Amino acid sequence: MWATFAVRQSTRNTRTYWASGENSTATARPRLVISYTAPTASPSPSPSPSPSPSPSPGWRLVWSDEFDGTALNTAKWNARDSCVDYDRACITSRAKNVFVKDGALTIRAHKENYTCGGGTRSYTTGYLDTRTKASFTYGRFEARIKSPNGPANSRGLWPAFWMRPDDGGNGEIDVTELPGGSAYYKAATAAIFRDYKPTKNDFRYTFLSGHPGDGFHTYTTEWEPGVIRWYVDGREIWRRDGDTTSWLEETFGADATYKRKFHLRLNFQIGGWLGDPDATTTLPADFVVDHVRVWQR
Repeated sequence: MWATFAVRQSTRNTRTYWASGENSTATARPRLVISYTAPTASPSPSPSPSPSPSPSPGWRLVWSDEFDGTALNTAKWNARDSCVDYDRACITSRAKNVFVKDGALTIRAHKENYTCGGGTRSYTTGYLDTRTKASFTYGRFEARIKSPNGPANSRGLWPAFWMRPDDGGNGEIDVTELPGGSAYYKAATAAIFRDYKPTKNDFRYTFLSGHPGDGFHTYTTEWEPGVIRWYVDGREIWRRDGDTTSWLEETFGADATYKRKFHLRLNFQIGGWLGDPDATTTLPADFVVDHVRVWQR
């Protein structure tokens, strides 16, 4: 049984802000307590990752990469060489960090000294995007992913599948973020950003059984006019619309007049605000992607 709740806050009226239970400011942690009577007969969740689900009728496949070759398809993806201030790693396009093998893409993070941005960092990683090669207005976006993160070996590891607008303006859709570390490895994060002040909504979904690193799981976002829905292994876990999010239609469109295009991104961040790697972190670590698919109506 599913229930839908609309929550409106009476403070911080210039932006919508959700704080997780880990936030150190107690007053920023709203609580919602719900009581219910569970059904007497409930099926046990499957302990193994589900196969990739099929979309509902009406969706047509318009773009995909099954990673069946022996090299990254550079007609579809850009492999970047760069660095950013929130990542402790140098981002490289080397085969050491980004490769296709055995029907999957691997972005591999290493502990090694490497020079980028005029300095030396202690890690390397990879980052891909489809900018200038494939961008979309609305659609169903799916990736089948295996996270490297376990309970005791993954602090500071943070793979993600997400989208940004080609024009570089407001708007980000996170199909999934999969941070590691003992406090985070069990959950997958779905999110949307208007800007980076931040004005955002996010939701951390804890698996009914297992966790993102126990095998391949399928993460999907359906972005349509006025509504965005998120799924894990075919189960809807979250949705946002104009009633839940005042800036959603302005940022992500309300009808067919919305023309902004968003491109796909796969990255494997090392460190940042969820914590940096420590002596327990296992490196090299692999962020493995079985496929990426895009449908539209």
